[in-house]
Amino acid sequence: MRLITGCLVMVLIATVGLTGCETIQENPKTAIGAGAGAVGGAVVGGLIGQGTTGVVIGGLLGTLAGGAIGQYLDRQDRTRAQAAQATAYDPAQGDVVRVEQVQATPSPVNRGATVNLTTTYTVLTPQADKSVSVRETREVRHNGVLVANPTTEFARQGGTFTSAVPITLPTTATAGTYEVTVTVAVGDRLSRGTTTFAVQ
Repeated sequence: MRLITGCLVMVLIATVGLTGCETIQENPKTAIGAGAGAVGGAVVGGLIGQGTTGVVIGGLLGTLAGGAIGQYLDRQDRTRAQAAQATAYDPAQGDVVRVEQVQATPSPVNRGATVNLTTTYTVLTPQADKSVSVRETREVRHNGVLVANPTTEFARQGGTFTSAVPITLPTTATAGTYEVTVTVAVGDRLSRGTTTFAVQ
């Protein structure tokens, strides 16, 4: 039985490594290790979120064409109750979304290496057990021109979350400063955060 289970795990790992656009499966929280997938590049510390389902869409354009978008990673940092207390949330506010932090690491990053686009945000709804559709969009621009726009959409209950999308840059990426804008939307409510990273 252990042998069969081990073989199934290896098949699943191989499948994830070969999938360019994948759905996040409903799994128990699992520590991310070095086997997170060849496309993912450098591994972001954290956990794959439990009960999240979504597909990474979008792509790399212009100076980043030829690179690769890795596996979407996330974790829950605070429960709904903890997030509501930390933000002094009042149910009369209705659905609330707030981007708390956006990071691009490492910076500077070399051509051919991986940059992780990470954001931390809070989603709260008046009903504690209500799930809402959350859309995360990461737009990367170089000299004002859009060069990447990976987007993920899935259902979440309230809480504070950190998520990351790793992008492996092509060896032909243009050097310079890249601007990152992360937009998190819940219905008609949205919040944005920005950061930059340098390619050398």
